Amino acid sequence: MQYRILGRTGLRVSAVSMGTWKAFDVQGERAIEQVGRLVTEALACGVNLFDTAPMYGEAESVLGRALRGRREDVLIATKVLATDRASAQRRIEVSFQKLQVEVIDLMQVHNMAAWRAVAPLLEEYKAAGRIRFLGITDYRTSMFPEMTAAMQTGIFDTIQIPYNIGEREAERVILPLAQQCNMGVLIMTPLCPIFHRSQLLQVLHQHDLSFLESYGVTTPGQALLAYLLAKSEDAILLPATSRLERVRENAAAGGIAALPRQAVRQLEAFFTPQH
Repeated sequence: MQYRILGRTGLRVSAVSMGTWKAFDVQGERAIEQVGRLVTEALACGVNLFDTAPMYGEAESVLGRALRGRREDVLIATKVLATDRASAQRRIEVSFQKLQVEVIDLMQVHNMAAWRAVAPLLEEYKAAGRIRFLGITDYRTSMFPEMTAAMQTGIFDTIQIPYNIGEREAERVILPLAQQCNMGVLIMTPLCPIFHRSQLLQVLHQHDLSFLESYGVTTPGQALLAYLLAKSEDAILLPATSRLERVRENAAAGGIAALPRQAVRQLEAFFTPQH
């Protein structure tokens, strides 16, 4: 696993980390124990950051239980979605309880919700040491102008954005601005657009990927992750999965040396309309 510095936070983060949307939203002892096995496997593979949110159902509570007794050296990122300061404070306190932690490493404004109203509260938590760093997220590229405005305030340390080989709008303004501001970049949709889960993999299954084998890429999923790692030297990828073999596969992509430009262009050609 390679590790990258998450912008000005200085945090050393596994290049392939782990999202929890859907995969950690489970109930029942057997399902919760399975998530515990996923976390154990991820940690063994070098993953050190888990990204979650109250809006992911049971994910915060399930992650908190899975990390009980092994919080050291693990980074937790969660989110707050609220319409005003008071409701934001209530929801943040619930997140502390569900995650079973006294300090949250990264608190992100979910989907840019009321970020101007919530930002002063987040800064107070940060000043008090209960939250280490602040971020913003949104799955909609249409919100990039609003995200740009928030980035330019200097309040937020990280951004979390949709970005994959089929959805590259972030390359135009957001990623260059993040680099200029020394902000950490988290990628929420490295394997697929958020509402089209198998779209990109289906395309790659139609092509010969043997040209990637010498670089250590053995599956279409790894090709998608390796592509993003080559495109951005700083981004942290957040694939989510409920399968142990996928945890290992995804984490292995984090150890692949950067693909050369020729390989990157060849992958992009698979997604470029032919005229």
